[in-house]
Amino acid sequence: MKYILMLMFFLFIMHSSAQQFQMELDSLSKKINSSPLFNQETIDLRNQYTKQALFTNPSDTTLLAFSLKTVGLATELRYWKGLLLGYERVALVYQYSLSNPYKALEYYHKALDLMEKDKGLETMGWSIYGGIGTLYYEQEEYGKALEQFRKVLRNDKNLELTATANIANIFGSLNHLDSAIYYYNKALDLEQVSNNPTYRANLYSNLSLIYSQANQMDSAMASAEKSVGLIDQYGIEFVRPTAYANASMAYLGNKDYESAEQYANESLQLSEVQGNIFLQKSAWGTLADVYSAKGEYAKALQAYTTFSLLKDSLNNQNRRVEINRRQLEFEFEKERAVAQAEIHRQSAIKAATLLGGSGLLAASVIGFVLYKRRRDAVEQKKEAEFRALVADTELKALRAQMNPHFIFNSLNSIGDYILKSDNETALEYLTKFAKLMRMVLENSENKSIPLEEDLKFLELYLQVEAKRQPGKFSYCIEVDEGLDTANTLVPPLLLQPFIENSIWHGFRDKDGPGHILVHIREDHDLLLCSVKDNGKGIRFSENGNATKKSFGVAITENRLEILNKQQNKKGKLQIIDLGEQQGTRIEISIPLDRLF
Repeated sequence: MKYILMLMFFLFIMHSSAQQFQMELDSLSKKINSSPLFNQETIDLRNQYTKQALFTNPSDTTLLAFSLKTVGLATELRYWKGLLLGYERVALVYQYSLSNPYKALEYYHKALDLMEKDKGLETMGWSIYGGIGTLYYEQEEYGKALEQFRKVLRNDKNLELTATANIANIFGSLNHLDSAIYYYNKALDLEQVSNNPTYRANLYSNLSLIYSQANQMDSAMASAEKSVGLIDQYGIEFVRPTAYANASMAYLGNKDYESAEQYANESLQLSEVQGNIFLQKSAWGTLADVYSAKGEYAKALQAYTTFSLLKDSLNNQNRRVEINRRQLEFEFEKERAVAQAEIHRQSAIKAATLLGGSGLLAASVIGFVLYKRRRDAVEQKKEAEFRALVADTELKALRAQMNPHFIFNSLNSIGDYILKSDNETALEYLTKFAKLMRMVLENSENKSIPLEEDLKFLELYLQVEAKRQPGKFSYCIEVDEGLDTANTLVPPLLLQPFIENSIWHGFRDKDGPGHILVHIREDHDLLLCSVKDNGKGIRFSENGNATKKSFGVAITENRLEILNKQQNKKGKLQIIDLGEQQGTRIEISIPLDRLF
């Protein structure tokens, strides 16, 4: 049950039935076609159409071009209200139709920038913060999401329902179940909910999930049935995938596994049609729980693996880096604009002072130059801090990518044992795998760890892989005498991808047993690490494609590049092909770093 908590409470004004939605869309389309193209009223109609069409049919591929054209028309007319709403509509299309959060954030920030320049638009801008809140929620950055929605709740009573419902969602994700139930019921009590079936269906769906997590199964089933009933009665298709996913959890809690599986599969099919990765991830998470409860462990493993991959693609790779980068850039540009405005203001003051007499001229010029020099120094410092923060964020993301990559391959190995019904070996493998995972979790958050700890990890990893392929290869780890492994620091998981490549690719289809030699030595101010195998060689593995790089190798190269930038060093990676059946040698040199 821990995999699903769906945020599906949007900033739209929703009506009553699918037929009515389509009638309203047709009516809006006729009005747009009969109105002059360059007209404020037409731009308002186009923005209204995009919002309504997105709710009615989120998979409509024409919405992006339509909303971008609206932005262009509003820009030409210098119609700032229409432009702000246009930016928001483009952001919503990217967020919910195209599952592209960083492009959505880009357009949300354009809307906020416009609001900053024109205070008359401020009352319209709080929904933008709500949209940014949903982005943070989907990236599981709940603290940032809560900050955005509390800001909305404080400043715009018209969005009280949206903010209240999403605060409830966040508390549910944080497992603060009592708070989540309180805020959902508070939202249901609001006047604007009573006559709006879409709002009620959405709230009852999420409330059913919270009741399931709180083990209040009667309340969970009652809420789920209310939600699905409203959806069927009013044709609220946009909410159906979420409601089905959450309903399946209620049925699972009541041990009605067939109904739970049926609703989860229907949720998955609907979310695939919408192209919504966030919904697909949640549906696979539900199926993993359902299959596990039914004792279908091979299916459960497959579902969980798919869930993990989708979750990683949403949260742990370039998407989160890009969102954080763009947020930092937006905040930095705001500070730069304030600094430039202050410089211009000071310049005007100095210019006015010059008119006071020639005696003040020199002092004014000198004062302005000194001030500008100081401002430039502050800006340069902020730019340097910004670049460092971006580099650190990228490095964290690269480390985060390594973990699911390793986990995915290990889960495949466990799955092989399960499929072969070798439960004893699977249990032994799983025990060592759990120990490996504990070491990964303990080390992955650190920029560097003692070499001694990393060698323990490599030893255990090689034991696990040797167990998986008995007799396939042998290994040896050599460390030069005099090298203090407890006092020498290295980036975690630096050599593991290359050892993995030797096992998975170098020894594939090899005649005879393979051998891996790991050698580590100190050379002046460098630490030299090598991994040598007697496999097929690079040119003769991977179907002869010598240019193809594994996922782990590509990440390691990026890690070294970022470390070099941060430390102003020249760490180096060399991949040497020793020839067919002679193997490959990997050599990595990194700056020698001592604990003390």
